[in-house]
Amino acid sequence: MTAILPEEFAVPTQRFKIYPFERNVLRGKRGTVITLEADALTFMNGIPITGKVEIELKEITNKRDIILDNLTTETGTEFLDSVYAVYINATCDDEYVDIQTNYAIKIELPTNLRDQWEERQIYRGVHPDQKGRPWVQDKYSKFVYGSEVAEKPNSGFGFFSKEKKAAVSTTQPPSEISTSRLGWINCARPLSTNGSTTTLKITEKTEADIFVMVILENHGTCMPAVREKDQFIIAGLPTNEEINIVGIGIKEGTYYFAGKTTKVKGRIQEEELNFKSSTVPAIRKRLRALG
Repeated sequence: MTAILPEEFAVPTQRFKIYPFERNVLRGKRGTVITLEADALTFMNGIPITGKVEIELKEITNKRDIILDNLTTETGTEFLDSVYAVYINATCDDEYVDIQTNYAIKIELPTNLRDQWEERQIYRGVHPDQKGRPWVQDKYSKFVYGSEVAEKPNSGFGFFSKEKKAAVSTTQPPSEISTSRLGWINCARPLSTNGSTTTLKITEKTEADIFVMVILENHGTCMPAVREKDQFIIAGLPTNEEINIVGIGIKEGTYYFAGKTTKVKGRIQEEELNFKSSTVPAIRKRLRALG
């Protein structure tokens, strides 16, 4: 059967305690900066919050994170080239809270992400547990590329000046994301297959529960394989792409790992994985090479 990686593999959740009636700026360990204006949060029924709120944050900044958090890079109809995903959740006294209307929160993108930016779209996870689930187009969020500055006094004599409006170009990296919903957000774009695709069939001979993922070397695309009898199948892979096949097995508390690099070619391609016993730290270290 197909294994789901246990939580000990998952990207750590960062937690913050805040007072929601104050302006809060939260800084993630990987460069994400979240700004919540005072009174931006409320209980789901609209009642104001008077106590402390716990904020949960996950930053997905590379392909290893996608694999270890059991995430996909697909919408159900197409594969995605993902560059960054973030999860933001908020609770008070074990109750979920929401963002008030007209109180969008700001998510400042990590600097290294903006330095390597190529045009992306925003997708949303439809469930707090996004493991293995497809993404959908996000209608609650938008990229912020520039902002207008209002007229302001230039001196005590009543003269006014206007600051020049920042140039807005979607070909340049955005400074932040503005969103009116909590949950999962993914910055990605549809992956082009150029009309030529391959079905990959992967075999293995262990008795462990196996998790198999195929990673495109030159894209932020990670695709879990589907178990069909004695094989793992992935259909629709773009041809002439370098791929990494990663397998992680679990049996009676022992972990197993297999990895293989190859190139996609032809309409049907068969590969085999050879597993060896390993540990969680060793597997995480091996996956670091994926970038």
